[in-house]
Amino acid sequence: MPQPPRSDTLAPVGTQLLAEHLRADAAAREASVTWFNSGVAFFFLLCAVGLGPQLGWPRAFAIIGSCAVYGVYFGGVSLVVRRGWFHPAIRWFNVCLETGAGVWLFAYDIVFADAEQALSNPAAVLWSTLIVLAALRSKRLALFAGCLVAVEMLLLYFLVALPRLPPPVPVMFSPPLMVQRAVYYFITGGMAALVAGHLTRKAEEALHAIRAKDLLGKYFLHERLGVGGMAEVFRATYSPEGGFEKVVAVKRILPAYAEDEDFVTLFRREAELGSLLNHPNIIQVLDVGRFADTYFMAMEHIEGMSLRELLKLHGPLPPSVVAYIGAELGEALDYVHRRTSSNGVLLRLVHRDVNPPNILLSRIGEVKLGDFGVARAATHVSITQTNRVRGKLGYLAPEQARGEAFDGRADLFALGVTLHEALTGQRLFRGEDVSERLKPTAPASLRPPSAFRPDVPPELDAAIMDLLQWRSEERTQRGQRLREQLCGLTGAHAPYPQGQQALARLIQEALGRKAGQEAPSNEEPDLVAPTHPPCEEAKNEEEPTVALGVGDKGAVEPQGKLAGQGGREE
Repeated sequence: MPQPPRSDTLAPVGTQLLAEHLRADAAAREASVTWFNSGVAFFFLLCAVGLGPQLGWPRAFAIIGSCAVYGVYFGGVSLVVRRGWFHPAIRWFNVCLETGAGVWLFAYDIVFADAEQALSNPAAVLWSTLIVLAALRSKRLALFAGCLVAVEMLLLYFLVALPRLPPPVPVMFSPPLMVQRAVYYFITGGMAALVAGHLTRKAEEALHAIRAKDLLGKYFLHERLGVGGMAEVFRATYSPEGGFEKVVAVKRILPAYAEDEDFVTLFRREAELGSLLNHPNIIQVLDVGRFADTYFMAMEHIEGMSLRELLKLHGPLPPSVVAYIGAELGEALDYVHRRTSSNGVLLRLVHRDVNPPNILLSRIGEVKLGDFGVARAATHVSITQTNRVRGKLGYLAPEQARGEAFDGRADLFALGVTLHEALTGQRLFRGEDVSERLKPTAPASLRPPSAFRPDVPPELDAAIMDLLQWRSEERTQRGQRLREQLCGLTGAHAPYPQGQQALARLIQEALGRKAGQEAPSNEEPDLVAPTHPPCEEAKNEEEPTVALGVGDKGAVEPQGKLAGQGGREE
């Protein structure tokens, strides 16, 4: 298992997030700054009107004209930016215009008064304010504004004011002190940049503190997709260095159970088993690790919903859709039951938790089987430890309920119960009472789907009832055989392509309703190219599924250490 990432790996991710936010917010900040500048310009315009007699009207009119131009320009820029137009270069141009306001005031004092008044005008404080204002945009612009004001100050002094000063030059207007004043402006820019940088670092630290619990190394957690008794699942973004990103699902053990050795062992077994299973109809396990005080597993993310959610939103499904789901899951279970280890030893795997919540359906018609361990251990840990029975009680095969040895045909029975429920919209076995399945013969309540839905074709009816045979030796023996039966359906009930297309439409409509939007009904959904032929011929070799050995009554001993889904707890 990989070592926990160091805490310093949080900094680049947090810094990147904050930088992205500041870039996205640049237009809004520029609109606010320019709107403020426009208001200040019109305020000075009113002041110049009121002080016209004291300033002299020629000088007042010059100030009024400049303030009007600045006010109209910055107000117009603010409105344009708020409507959606923005270019980063506009910020640099605006800083130049803002600092230029001090140049115009200096020039008016020179023209309408004298050099001493220009150098001592309190309006020079405006330059310091504009430098601080530039820091709202960025640290670089604060430094740029400080340097620009310092240069403007020195040029105005040496080229305009100094030649006009009568000798002797007052000490406060001497070149050394004026250079010192320019240095002060430069330092003001540096201090504004320092404050902006400090606030940015504090924001990054706050972001780290807030997101620390939602960050698993290279995985950013988004909304929670589901939660069980001991684990929760999030949509997440895999974001390593280099800018690569991939949407995944992250399953995380709840902190309260992170120290439970038995549960962590089951969690790791599920991850190890998932790494062995590589099939288009099985959720892929991508990564497993420990971060801080919990364990996590990264898995393939399916954009869609579970079969349980679809049944709640839509009700009974069309026969073609059920046939398609059955054919896909039959292929998946056949792969699981026939999987071998790296040295060719049959692993004799049994999923033992085939039911609607563990069947995921994508918006493009994919069918995926998931949850090879954690949810089962999380939900039924007491049953597992006492009676050695695993799986949801409503989907247990009779031999499982009786505590007898079982094999992959128990998964096929659970699949039959699931397909029966998908056709009828009703649970076949209700409640937590398994007494009916302890009997040696099938109960009278076990009726075919056609008893509830006359439109179910006989071939689909027979295929499902073959899965529900009470005696495992009379049941469908392999998932591949189920797939062949279902692929025999033709016309409107055919799984390919009718069932796949219909399922994609149902998922898209259900997701639209779930999001409060109406999905387009006349649009043909895009389908993924099948990774195996739609209804391929059965393989020539008919290797039967071998029953797992029984360690003690009710416990099934797997062959091989990675067969965590068919074995009892150690």
